[in-house]
Amino acid sequence: MRVSPALLASVLLLAACSREVEKPAASTASPAAPPAAGPHAEFIPTQAQLDRFLAEGPDPTLRKIAVADYWLNYKLMQATGIEKELGGEAQAIEALQALGDVYERKMRVAKDEVPKMIPTAFTGEGMDSGFMGMGLGSFMGLISGGMISGAVSSMSDERLAELSEAGPIKFGNDSGAAKFQLAKDGSLTQSMEFNVNEHGLNGKIKMKSKMTTCPDVDGKVTVDVEVDSQMSVSGKPGTGGSVHTQFKYERYLDDDAHLIDTGDGGASNLRVKMGGFENFQTQSVELTVGHKRGGEPIFEHHDEQGFSIFRMEEVERTKELLRATELLQTLMAEVMLRGMGSGGSPWEAGRCIDLKVTSDPAKRKGVRPSTAFDLEAKPRAKEGGATVGGTVTATLNGGASLQPASGKVQVDAKYGYTGPEKKDETASISFESRSKRGVGKATLDFDTKALRSYRMEGGAGDFHGVGQVCDLEHQFFVEGGGNTVRFEPSSSAGGTYSYSGNMSGFRIYGHGTYTVKYQDEVAVSITAQGPGSVVSPAGTHTGEGTEEYQLTPMQNADCS
Repeated sequence: MRVSPALLASVLLLAACSREVEKPAASTASPAAPPAAGPHAEFIPTQAQLDRFLAEGPDPTLRKIAVADYWLNYKLMQATGIEKELGGEAQAIEALQALGDVYERKMRVAKDEVPKMIPTAFTGEGMDSGFMGMGLGSFMGLISGGMISGAVSSMSDERLAELSEAGPIKFGNDSGAAKFQLAKDGSLTQSMEFNVNEHGLNGKIKMKSKMTTCPDVDGKVTVDVEVDSQMSVSGKPGTGGSVHTQFKYERYLDDDAHLIDTGDGGASNLRVKMGGFENFQTQSVELTVGHKRGGEPIFEHHDEQGFSIFRMEEVERTKELLRATELLQTLMAEVMLRGMGSGGSPWEAGRCIDLKVTSDPAKRKGVRPSTAFDLEAKPRAKEGGATVGGTVTATLNGGASLQPASGKVQVDAKYGYTGPEKKDETASISFESRSKRGVGKATLDFDTKALRSYRMEGGAGDFHGVGQVCDLEHQFFVEGGGNTVRFEPSSSAGGTYSYSGNMSGFRIYGHGTYTVKYQDEVAVSITAQGPGSVVSPAGTHTGEGTEEYQLTPMQNADCS
Protein backbone atom coordinates (compact mmCIF):
# COMPACT_ATOMS: atom_id res chain seq x y z
CA MET A 1 0.00 0.00 0.00
CA ARG A 2 1.39 3.43 -0.95
CA VAL A 3 0.31 6.38 1.20
CA SER A 4 0.38 10.06 0.30
CA PRO A 5 0.56 13.11 2.55
CA ALA A 6 -3.14 13.58 1.77
CA LEU A 7 -3.88 10.31 3.49
CA LEU A 8 -1.39 11.19 6.20
CA ALA A 9 -3.10 14.50 6.91
CA SER A 10 -6.48 12.79 7.09
CA VAL A 11 -5.13 10.26 9.53
CA LEU A 12 -3.44 12.95 11.60
CA LEU A 13 -6.59 15.01 11.95
CA LEU A 14 -9.23 12.34 12.31
CA ALA A 15 -7.82 9.67 14.65
CA ALA A 16 -7.64 7.06 11.95
CA CYS A 17 -5.20 4.46 13.03
CA SER A 18 -4.84 3.60 16.72
CA ARG A 19 -6.00 0.12 17.75
CA GLU A 20 -5.32 0.15 21.50
CA VAL A 21 -7.83 1.94 23.73
CA GLU A 22 -5.65 4.19 25.83
CA LYS A 23 -5.67 7.67 27.23
CA PRO A 24 -4.14 9.86 24.50
CA ALA A 25 -1.65 11.54 26.84
CA ALA A 26 -0.19 8.27 28.04
CA SER A 27 2.60 7.86 25.48
CA THR A 28 5.00 9.80 23.25
CA ALA A 29 6.23 9.09 19.78
CA SER A 30 8.90 10.27 17.39
CA PRO A 31 10.14 9.13 14.02
CA ALA A 32 13.27 7.07 13.59
CA ALA A 33 16.13 9.44 14.43
CA PRO A 34 18.27 10.58 11.50
CA PRO A 35 22.04 10.69 11.81
CA ALA A 36 23.19 13.17 14.47
CA ALA A 37 26.09 14.44 12.35
CA GLY A 38 27.12 14.77 8.74
CA PRO A 39 25.94 16.86 5.80
CA HIS A 40 22.49 15.25 5.47
CA ALA A 41 19.70 17.56 6.68
CA GLU A 42 17.97 16.10 9.72
CA PHE A 43 14.50 16.97 8.47
CA ILE A 44 15.01 15.32 5.06
CA PRO A 45 14.49 11.52 5.27
CA THR A 46 17.62 9.43 4.89
CA GLN A 47 17.85 6.55 2.45
CA ALA A 48 17.79 4.15 5.42
CA GLN A 49 14.49 5.65 6.61
CA LEU A 50 12.99 5.43 3.12
CA ASP A 51 14.14 1.82 2.74
CA ARG A 52 12.66 0.92 6.13
CA PHE A 53 9.37 2.65 5.29
CA LEU A 54 9.08 0.74 2.00
CA ALA A 55 9.97 -2.55 3.70
CA GLU A 56 7.54 -2.09 6.60
CA GLY A 57 4.70 -0.38 4.77
CA PRO A 58 2.88 2.69 6.11
CA ASP A 59 1.33 1.16 9.25
CA PRO A 60 4.19 1.78 11.74
CA THR A 61 4.39 5.42 10.66
CA LEU A 62 0.63 5.88 10.88
CA ARG A 63 0.60 4.38 14.37
CA LYS A 64 3.08 7.00 15.51
CA ILE A 65 1.06 9.78 13.94
CA ALA A 66 -2.03 8.51 15.76
CA VAL A 67 -0.42 9.53 19.07
CA ALA A 68 -0.39 13.22 18.15
CA ASP A 69 -3.78 12.83 16.50
CA TYR A 70 -5.45 11.43 19.61
CA TRP A 71 -3.75 14.00 21.81
CA LEU A 72 -4.94 17.01 19.76
CA ASN A 73 -8.48 15.74 19.34
CA TYR A 74 -8.80 14.75 22.97
CA LYS A 75 -7.59 18.17 24.17
CA LEU A 76 -10.11 19.74 21.80
CA MET A 77 -12.86 17.60 23.31
CA GLN A 78 -11.87 18.68 26.82
CA ALA A 79 -11.62 22.39 26.00
CA THR A 80 -14.89 22.65 24.11
CA GLY A 81 -17.06 20.64 26.48
CA ILE A 82 -17.46 17.66 24.17
CA GLU A 83 -15.97 15.35 26.81
CA LYS A 84 -18.46 16.62 29.39
CA GLU A 85 -21.41 16.26 27.00
CA LEU A 86 -20.45 12.66 26.24
CA GLY A 87 -20.38 11.78 29.94
CA GLY A 88 -16.71 12.05 30.92
CA GLU A 89 -13.23 10.87 30.04
CA ALA A 90 -14.00 7.18 29.49
CA GLN A 91 -16.92 7.91 27.19
CA ALA A 92 -14.92 10.49 25.20
CA ILE A 93 -12.02 8.08 24.67
CA GLU A 94 -14.48 5.36 23.65
CA ALA A 95 -16.03 7.70 21.07
CA LEU A 96 -12.58 8.59 19.66
CA GLN A 97 -11.70 4.91 19.48
CA ALA A 98 -14.96 4.18 17.64
CA LEU A 99 -14.18 6.88 15.08
CA GLY A 100 -10.66 5.54 14.62
CA ASP A 101 -11.91 1.99 14.13
CA VAL A 102 -14.48 3.05 11.51
CA TYR A 103 -11.91 5.07 9.57
CA GLU A 104 -9.35 2.28 9.63
CA ARG A 105 -11.87 -0.31 8.43
CA LYS A 106 -12.75 1.95 5.52
CA MET A 107 -9.08 2.46 4.71
CA ARG A 108 -8.32 -1.25 4.65
CA VAL A 109 -11.31 -2.02 2.44
CA ALA A 110 -10.07 0.63 -0.01
CA LYS A 111 -6.53 -0.75 0.15
CA ASP A 112 -7.75 -4.12 -1.16
CA GLU A 113 -10.47 -2.96 -3.53
CA VAL A 114 -9.16 0.21 -5.21
CA PRO A 115 -6.35 -1.45 -7.23
CA LYS A 116 -8.94 -3.71 -8.85
CA MET A 117 -10.88 -0.66 -10.05
CA ILE A 118 -8.03 1.21 -11.71
CA PRO A 119 -7.35 0.27 -15.37
CA THR A 120 -3.74 -0.51 -16.22
CA ALA A 121 -3.46 2.54 -18.48
CA PHE A 122 -5.31 4.72 -15.95
CA THR A 123 -7.98 6.16 -18.20
CA GLY A 124 -10.13 7.42 -15.32
CA GLU A 125 -12.75 4.75 -16.06
CA GLY A 126 -14.20 2.29 -13.53
CA MET A 127 -14.12 4.66 -10.54
CA ASP A 128 -17.72 4.54 -9.36
CA SER A 129 -19.11 5.92 -6.11
CA GLY A 130 -18.98 3.86 -2.95
CA PHE A 131 -15.60 4.56 -1.36
CA MET A 132 -16.65 7.12 1.22
CA GLY A 133 -15.05 8.17 4.48
CA MET A 134 -11.40 7.38 4.96
CA GLY A 135 -11.58 4.95 2.08
CA LEU A 136 -11.35 8.05 -0.13
CA GLY A 137 -8.25 9.17 1.73
CA SER A 138 -6.67 5.78 1.13
CA PHE A 139 -7.76 5.88 -2.49
CA MET A 140 -6.12 9.27 -2.98
CA GLY A 141 -3.00 8.02 -1.24
CA LEU A 142 -2.76 4.95 -3.44
CA ILE A 143 -3.02 7.04 -6.59
CA SER A 144 -0.81 10.02 -5.75
CA GLY A 145 1.63 8.14 -3.52
CA GLY A 146 2.98 6.03 -6.35
CA MET A 147 0.47 4.96 -8.96
CA ILE A 148 0.11 8.41 -10.52
CA SER A 149 3.86 9.12 -10.36
CA GLY A 150 4.61 5.85 -12.11
CA ALA A 151 1.82 6.24 -14.66
CA VAL A 152 2.69 9.85 -15.47
CA SER A 153 6.34 8.89 -15.96
CA SER A 154 5.42 6.56 -18.83
CA MET A 155 2.52 8.52 -20.38
CA SER A 156 2.90 10.24 -23.72
CA ASP A 157 2.25 13.99 -23.85
CA GLU A 158 -0.85 13.29 -25.94
CA ARG A 159 -2.27 10.79 -23.42
CA LEU A 160 -1.70 13.14 -20.50
CA ALA A 161 -3.28 15.99 -22.45
CA GLU A 162 -6.37 13.82 -23.06
CA LEU A 163 -6.76 13.12 -19.33
CA SER A 164 -6.26 16.79 -18.52
CA GLU A 165 -8.74 18.00 -21.13
CA ALA A 166 -11.32 15.41 -20.07
CA GLY A 167 -11.72 17.36 -16.83
CA PRO A 168 -11.78 16.21 -13.22
CA ILE A 169 -12.79 12.73 -12.16
CA LYS A 170 -15.69 13.11 -9.70
CA PHE A 171 -17.69 10.69 -7.63
CA GLY A 172 -19.67 10.65 -4.39
CA ASN A 173 -23.08 10.68 -2.74
CA ASP A 174 -24.93 12.54 0.03
CA SER A 175 -22.32 11.57 2.65
CA GLY A 176 -19.29 12.77 0.73
CA ALA A 177 -17.54 13.48 -2.55
CA ALA A 178 -14.09 13.46 -4.14
CA LYS A 179 -12.44 15.01 -7.18
CA PHE A 180 -9.13 14.32 -8.96
CA GLN A 181 -7.55 16.43 -11.70
CA LEU A 182 -4.39 15.78 -13.70
CA ALA A 183 -2.68 18.76 -15.33
CA LYS A 184 -0.82 18.58 -18.64
CA ASP A 185 2.51 18.62 -16.79
CA GLY A 186 1.44 15.62 -14.68
CA SER A 187 0.66 17.56 -11.49
CA LEU A 188 -2.18 16.09 -9.45
CA THR A 189 -4.80 18.16 -7.61
CA GLN A 190 -7.28 16.45 -5.30
CA SER A 191 -10.17 17.46 -3.07
CA MET A 192 -12.41 15.48 -0.75
CA GLU A 193 -15.17 16.11 1.74
CA PHE A 194 -17.51 13.87 3.67
CA ASN A 195 -19.60 13.54 6.85
CA VAL A 196 -19.47 10.88 9.57
CA ASN A 197 -21.71 10.25 12.59
CA GLU A 198 -20.42 7.79 15.20
CA HIS A 199 -20.91 7.31 18.99
CA GLY A 200 -22.59 10.70 19.49
CA LEU A 201 -20.03 12.62 17.44
CA ASN A 202 -20.59 14.43 14.16
CA GLY A 203 -17.51 14.71 11.96
CA LYS A 204 -17.03 16.70 8.76
CA ILE A 205 -13.83 16.98 6.75
CA LYS A 206 -12.70 19.01 3.74
CA MET A 207 -9.34 18.32 2.17
CA LYS A 208 -7.34 19.77 -0.69
CA SER A 209 -3.94 18.60 -1.88
CA LYS A 210 -1.57 19.12 -4.78
CA MET A 211 1.65 17.45 -5.86
CA THR A 212 3.82 19.05 -8.53
CA THR A 213 5.71 16.60 -10.70
CA CYS A 214 8.01 18.91 -12.69
CA PRO A 215 10.58 21.18 -10.99
CA ASP A 216 10.27 24.95 -11.46
CA VAL A 217 13.09 27.26 -12.57
CA ASP A 218 14.68 26.93 -9.12
CA GLY A 219 14.53 23.13 -9.24
CA LYS A 220 11.68 23.01 -6.69
CA VAL A 221 8.92 20.39 -6.42
CA THR A 222 6.22 20.56 -3.75
CA VAL A 223 3.54 18.69 -1.87
CA ASP A 224 0.72 20.83 -0.40
CA VAL A 225 -2.06 19.49 1.81
CA GLU A 226 -4.79 21.51 3.50
CA VAL A 227 -7.35 19.83 5.75
CA ASP A 228 -10.23 21.25 7.77
CA SER A 229 -11.70 18.76 10.25
CA GLN A 230 -14.76 19.58 12.35
CA MET A 231 -16.20 17.69 15.32
CA SER A 232 -19.35 18.34 17.37
CA VAL A 233 -21.75 16.61 19.71
CA SER A 234 -24.82 15.21 17.99
CA GLY A 235 -27.87 17.29 18.81
CA LYS A 236 -25.92 20.12 20.50
CA PRO A 237 -24.85 22.68 17.87
CA GLY A 238 -23.31 25.08 20.42
CA THR A 239 -20.54 22.64 21.40
CA GLY A 240 -17.78 21.57 19.03
CA GLY A 241 -14.49 22.45 17.43
CA SER A 242 -12.16 22.08 14.47
CA VAL A 243 -8.57 21.39 13.58
CA HIS A 244 -7.25 23.13 10.45
CA THR A 245 -3.82 22.19 9.09
CA GLN A 246 -1.67 23.33 6.20
CA PHE A 247 1.31 21.13 5.37
CA LYS A 248 3.86 22.17 2.74
CA TYR A 249 6.95 20.22 1.74
CA GLU A 250 9.49 21.67 -0.69
CA ARG A 251 12.38 19.76 -2.26
CA TYR A 252 15.10 21.04 -4.58
CA LEU A 253 17.10 19.37 -7.35
CA ASP A 254 20.74 20.07 -8.14
CA ASP A 255 22.13 20.74 -11.62
CA ASP A 256 22.44 16.98 -12.17
CA ALA A 257 18.68 16.36 -11.55
CA HIS A 258 19.27 14.75 -8.15
CA LEU A 259 17.40 15.72 -4.99
CA ILE A 260 19.69 17.68 -2.68
CA ASP A 261 20.04 15.98 0.73
CA THR A 262 21.78 18.79 2.62
CA GLY A 263 19.88 21.50 4.49
CA ASP A 264 19.62 23.54 1.29
CA GLY A 265 17.68 20.71 -0.33
CA GLY A 266 14.28 21.36 1.22
CA ALA A 267 11.89 23.11 3.55
CA SER A 268 8.86 21.91 5.50
CA ASN A 269 6.03 23.63 7.28
CA LEU A 270 3.10 22.33 9.32
CA ARG A 271 0.65 24.99 10.51
CA VAL A 272 -2.05 23.88 12.95
CA LYS A 273 -5.01 25.99 14.02
CA MET A 274 -7.35 24.56 16.65
CA GLY A 275 -10.54 26.29 17.57
CA GLY A 276 -13.76 25.48 19.34
CA PHE A 277 -16.86 26.73 21.03
CA GLU A 278 -18.71 25.75 24.22
CA ASN A 279 -22.17 27.23 24.56
CA PHE A 280 -21.15 29.44 21.61
CA GLN A 281 -18.10 30.87 23.51
CA THR A 282 -15.02 30.66 21.26
CA GLN A 283 -11.37 29.81 21.94
CA SER A 284 -8.45 29.02 19.64
CA VAL A 285 -4.71 28.49 19.34
CA GLU A 286 -2.45 28.52 16.25
CA LEU A 287 1.03 26.96 15.98
CA THR A 288 3.63 26.31 13.25
CA VAL A 289 6.46 23.78 13.26
CA GLY A 290 8.91 22.92 10.49
CA HIS A 291 12.26 23.81 8.94
CA LYS A 292 13.33 26.67 6.73
CA ARG A 293 15.40 25.99 3.63
CA GLY A 294 18.87 25.59 5.03
CA GLY A 295 17.70 23.55 8.02
CA GLU A 296 16.80 26.17 10.65
CA PRO A 297 13.96 24.80 12.84
CA ILE A 298 10.66 26.67 13.05
CA PHE A 299 8.34 26.91 16.03
CA GLU A 300 5.88 29.79 16.13
CA HIS A 301 2.97 30.46 18.47
CA HIS A 302 0.87 32.78 16.29
CA ASP A 303 -2.31 33.49 18.15
CA GLU A 304 -4.49 32.52 21.06
CA GLN A 305 -8.07 33.53 21.84
CA GLY A 306 -10.11 32.69 24.90
CA PHE A 307 -8.61 30.39 27.51
CA SER A 308 -5.87 28.14 26.13
CA ILE A 309 -6.69 24.72 24.76
CA PHE A 310 -3.42 23.55 26.35
CA ARG A 311 -2.29 24.05 29.94
CA MET A 312 1.23 25.41 30.43
CA GLU A 313 2.66 22.01 31.34
CA GLU A 314 1.19 20.55 28.15
CA VAL A 315 2.69 23.06 25.72
CA GLU A 316 6.09 21.39 25.53
CA ARG A 317 4.55 17.97 24.95
CA THR A 318 2.37 19.40 22.18
CA LYS A 319 5.39 21.07 20.60
CA GLU A 320 7.38 17.81 20.58
CA LEU A 321 4.47 15.78 19.21
CA LEU A 322 3.94 18.26 16.37
CA ARG A 323 7.65 18.28 15.56
CA ALA A 324 7.70 14.49 15.46
CA THR A 325 4.56 14.38 13.32
CA GLU A 326 5.92 16.98 10.91
CA LEU A 327 9.02 14.81 10.37
CA LEU A 328 6.80 11.80 9.71
CA GLN A 329 4.87 13.84 7.16
CA THR A 330 8.09 14.73 5.36
CA LEU A 331 8.87 11.00 5.18
CA MET A 332 5.60 10.24 3.42
CA ALA A 333 5.92 13.31 1.19
CA GLU A 334 9.41 12.18 0.16
CA VAL A 335 8.09 8.74 -0.81
CA MET A 336 5.28 10.38 -2.75
CA LEU A 337 7.58 12.73 -4.70
CA ARG A 338 10.11 10.04 -5.53
CA GLY A 339 7.41 7.66 -6.81
CA MET A 340 9.38 4.87 -5.17
CA GLY A 341 8.33 1.38 -6.18
CA SER A 342 6.58 2.70 -9.31
CA GLY A 343 9.36 3.38 -11.77
CA GLY A 344 10.75 6.54 -10.21
CA SER A 345 9.70 10.17 -10.21
CA PRO A 346 8.32 11.87 -13.34
CA TRP A 347 11.26 14.28 -13.62
CA GLU A 348 13.67 11.32 -13.78
CA ALA A 349 11.77 9.56 -16.55
CA GLY A 350 11.78 12.43 -19.06
CA ARG A 351 8.26 13.58 -18.19
CA CYS A 352 9.29 17.23 -17.75
CA ILE A 353 11.97 17.84 -20.40
CA ASP A 354 11.67 17.80 -24.17
CA LEU A 355 15.15 16.89 -25.39
CA LYS A 356 15.18 18.14 -28.99
CA VAL A 357 17.88 16.30 -30.95
CA THR A 358 18.48 17.17 -34.60
CA SER A 359 20.83 15.95 -37.30
CA ASP A 360 22.23 17.52 -40.47
CA PRO A 361 21.49 15.89 -42.85
CA ALA A 362 18.03 15.14 -41.42
CA LYS A 363 17.69 11.84 -43.30
CA ARG A 364 19.16 9.04 -41.17
CA LYS A 365 17.53 5.91 -42.63
CA GLY A 366 18.81 4.28 -45.77
CA VAL A 367 21.88 6.56 -45.90
CA ARG A 368 25.15 5.85 -47.65
CA PRO A 369 27.91 4.16 -45.62
CA SER A 370 30.17 6.54 -43.63
CA THR A 371 27.80 9.50 -43.98
CA ALA A 372 28.89 12.43 -41.78
CA PHE A 373 26.33 14.10 -39.49
CA ASP A 374 26.31 17.25 -37.35
CA LEU A 375 24.14 16.64 -34.26
CA GLU A 376 22.70 19.05 -31.71
CA ALA A 377 20.89 18.27 -28.43
CA LYS A 378 18.75 21.07 -26.98
CA PRO A 379 16.79 20.33 -23.77
CA ARG A 380 13.72 22.49 -23.18
CA ALA A 381 11.03 22.52 -20.50
CA LYS A 382 7.91 20.79 -21.82
CA GLU A 383 5.78 23.38 -20.02
CA GLY A 384 6.55 26.72 -21.65
CA GLY A 385 9.54 25.64 -23.76
CA ALA A 386 12.16 27.54 -21.72
CA THR A 387 15.85 26.67 -21.86
CA VAL A 388 16.89 24.60 -18.84
CA GLY A 389 20.70 24.59 -18.84
CA GLY A 390 22.63 21.61 -17.53
CA THR A 391 24.51 19.01 -19.52
CA VAL A 392 23.98 16.25 -22.10
CA THR A 393 25.57 12.80 -22.25
CA ALA A 394 25.54 10.81 -25.52
CA THR A 395 26.12 7.05 -25.86
CA LEU A 396 26.77 5.37 -29.22
CA ASN A 397 25.48 1.85 -29.84
CA GLY A 398 26.90 0.45 -33.09
CA GLY A 399 29.25 1.99 -35.71
CA ALA A 400 31.09 4.11 -36.55
CA SER A 401 32.36 7.07 -34.45
CA LEU A 402 30.98 9.86 -32.25
CA GLN A 403 32.76 13.01 -31.05
CA PRO A 404 32.83 13.82 -28.15
CA ALA A 405 32.68 10.07 -27.49
CA SER A 406 31.89 10.31 -23.76
CA GLY A 407 31.37 12.64 -20.82
CA LYS A 408 29.04 15.56 -20.14
CA VAL A 409 28.69 18.34 -22.69
CA GLN A 410 27.24 21.73 -21.78
CA VAL A 411 23.95 22.58 -23.50
CA ASP A 412 23.13 23.20 -26.20
CA ALA A 413 25.36 20.21 -26.94
CA LYS A 414 26.96 19.66 -30.36
CA TYR A 415 28.39 16.38 -31.70
CA GLY A 416 29.95 15.04 -34.85
CA TYR A 417 28.96 11.55 -35.97
CA THR A 418 30.13 9.29 -38.80
CA GLY A 419 27.54 6.64 -39.67
CA PRO A 420 27.98 2.88 -40.20
CA GLU A 421 30.77 2.00 -42.64
CA LYS A 422 28.99 -0.82 -44.51
CA LYS A 423 25.61 -1.47 -46.11
CA ASP A 424 22.75 -3.04 -44.09
CA GLU A 425 24.19 -1.86 -40.75
CA THR A 426 22.40 -0.04 -37.95
CA ALA A 427 23.42 2.27 -35.11
CA SER A 428 21.77 4.46 -32.52
CA ILE A 429 22.80 7.26 -30.19
CA SER A 430 21.07 7.69 -26.82
CA PHE A 431 21.04 11.19 -25.35
CA GLU A 432 20.32 12.16 -21.76
CA SER A 433 20.18 15.72 -20.45
CA ARG A 434 20.33 16.61 -16.76
CA SER A 435 19.53 19.87 -15.00
CA LYS A 436 17.62 21.15 -12.00
CA ARG A 437 14.50 21.05 -14.21
CA GLY A 438 14.78 17.25 -14.58
CA VAL A 439 16.00 14.60 -17.02
CA GLY A 440 15.47 14.60 -20.78
CA LYS A 441 15.84 11.53 -22.98
CA ALA A 442 16.03 11.05 -26.73
CA THR A 443 17.43 8.58 -29.29
CA LEU A 444 18.52 8.95 -32.89
CA ASP A 445 18.61 5.85 -35.11
CA PHE A 446 20.75 5.41 -38.20
CA ASP A 447 21.04 2.69 -40.83
CA THR A 448 22.40 1.97 -44.27
CA LYS A 449 19.52 -0.34 -45.26
CA ALA A 450 17.35 0.00 -48.35
CA LEU A 451 14.18 1.83 -47.25
CA ARG A 452 10.73 0.24 -47.65
CA SER A 453 7.79 2.62 -47.21
CA TYR A 454 4.04 2.05 -47.38
CA ARG A 455 0.78 3.81 -48.10
CA MET A 456 -1.63 3.10 -45.23
CA GLU A 457 -5.41 3.30 -45.63
CA GLY A 458 -8.40 2.08 -43.62
CA GLY A 459 -10.22 2.58 -40.31
CA ALA A 460 -13.55 1.54 -38.80
CA GLY A 461 -17.15 2.76 -38.81
CA ASP A 462 -17.39 6.42 -39.78
CA PHE A 463 -13.63 6.88 -39.66
CA HIS A 464 -11.53 6.45 -42.81
CA GLY A 465 -7.92 7.59 -42.73
CA VAL A 466 -4.86 7.70 -44.98
CA GLY A 467 -1.20 7.97 -44.10
CA GLN A 468 2.37 7.24 -45.15
CA VAL A 469 4.66 4.86 -43.25
CA CYS A 470 8.33 5.50 -43.92
CA ASP A 471 9.55 3.06 -41.26
CA LEU A 472 7.46 0.56 -39.27
CA GLU A 473 9.90 0.91 -36.38
CA HIS A 474 9.33 4.66 -36.00
CA GLN A 475 6.32 6.84 -35.25
CA PHE A 476 3.74 7.25 -38.04
CA PHE A 477 0.26 8.77 -38.44
CA VAL A 478 -3.09 8.26 -40.17
CA GLU A 479 -5.49 11.19 -40.64
CA GLY A 480 -9.03 11.59 -41.86
CA GLY A 481 -12.35 13.30 -41.06
CA GLY A 482 -10.94 15.50 -38.31
CA ASN A 483 -9.24 12.62 -36.48
CA THR A 484 -5.52 11.84 -36.15
CA VAL A 485 -4.25 8.40 -35.12
CA ARG A 486 -0.69 8.24 -33.76
CA PHE A 487 1.19 4.92 -33.88
CA GLU A 488 4.14 4.33 -31.51
CA PRO A 489 6.03 1.15 -32.53
CA SER A 490 7.77 -1.00 -29.94
CA SER A 491 9.11 -3.06 -32.87
CA SER A 492 8.31 -3.66 -36.55
CA ALA A 493 5.67 -6.17 -35.35
CA GLY A 494 3.50 -3.61 -33.53
CA GLY A 495 3.14 -1.27 -30.59
CA THR A 496 0.62 1.20 -29.14
CA TYR A 497 -1.62 3.85 -30.67
CA SER A 498 -3.72 6.79 -29.51
CA TYR A 499 -6.08 9.21 -31.19
CA SER A 500 -8.07 12.35 -30.52
CA GLY A 501 -10.14 14.66 -32.65
CA ASN A 502 -13.67 15.67 -33.64
CA MET A 503 -16.02 13.73 -35.91
CA SER A 504 -19.62 14.63 -36.74
CA GLY A 505 -19.47 17.41 -34.16
CA PHE A 506 -18.44 15.14 -31.27
CA ARG A 507 -15.07 14.90 -29.51
CA ILE A 508 -13.49 11.44 -29.71
CA TYR A 509 -10.42 9.93 -28.10
CA GLY A 510 -8.98 6.47 -27.52
CA HIS A 511 -5.88 4.28 -27.28
CA GLY A 512 -4.80 0.66 -27.52
CA THR A 513 -2.35 -1.71 -29.20
CA TYR A 514 -1.75 -2.73 -32.80
CA THR A 515 -0.09 -5.59 -34.67
CA VAL A 516 1.45 -5.76 -38.15
CA LYS A 517 0.77 -8.71 -40.47
CA TYR A 518 3.51 -9.78 -42.88
CA GLN A 519 3.67 -11.87 -46.05
CA ASP A 520 7.15 -12.88 -47.24
CA GLU A 521 8.79 -10.11 -45.18
CA VAL A 522 6.47 -7.47 -46.70
CA ALA A 523 3.95 -5.80 -44.36
CA VAL A 524 0.40 -6.13 -45.71
CA SER A 525 -1.95 -4.89 -42.97
CA ILE A 526 -2.30 -3.42 -39.46
CA THR A 527 -4.97 -4.30 -36.89
CA ALA A 528 -5.50 -1.82 -34.03
CA GLN A 529 -7.70 -2.57 -31.03
CA GLY A 530 -8.56 -0.80 -27.78
CA PRO A 531 -11.07 1.37 -25.87
CA GLY A 532 -12.46 4.53 -27.41
CA SER A 533 -14.75 7.29 -26.15
CA VAL A 534 -17.26 9.70 -27.70
CA VAL A 535 -18.19 12.87 -25.79
CA SER A 536 -21.72 14.06 -26.56
CA PRO A 537 -24.29 16.26 -24.78
CA ALA A 538 -25.71 13.05 -23.31
CA GLY A 539 -22.38 12.18 -21.70
CA THR A 540 -19.25 10.18 -22.45
CA HIS A 541 -19.75 6.78 -24.09
CA THR A 542 -16.92 4.25 -24.06
CA GLY A 543 -16.47 0.90 -25.78
CA GLU A 544 -13.96 -1.43 -27.41
CA GLY A 545 -13.14 -0.89 -31.09
CA THR A 546 -11.07 -2.45 -33.88
CA GLU A 547 -9.59 -0.68 -36.89
CA GLU A 548 -8.17 -2.38 -39.96
CA TYR A 549 -5.62 -0.75 -42.28
CA GLN A 550 -4.15 -2.00 -45.55
CA LEU A 551 -0.48 -1.41 -46.39
CA THR A 552 0.69 -0.90 -49.97
CA PRO A 553 4.45 -0.69 -50.75
CA MET A 554 5.50 2.68 -52.22
CA GLN A 555 8.30 3.50 -54.61
CA ASN A 556 10.35 6.71 -54.35
CA ALA A 557 8.44 7.92 -51.26
CA ASP A 558 9.46 11.24 -49.72
CA CYS A 559 10.85 10.06 -46.38
CA SER A 560 13.60 12.62 -45.90
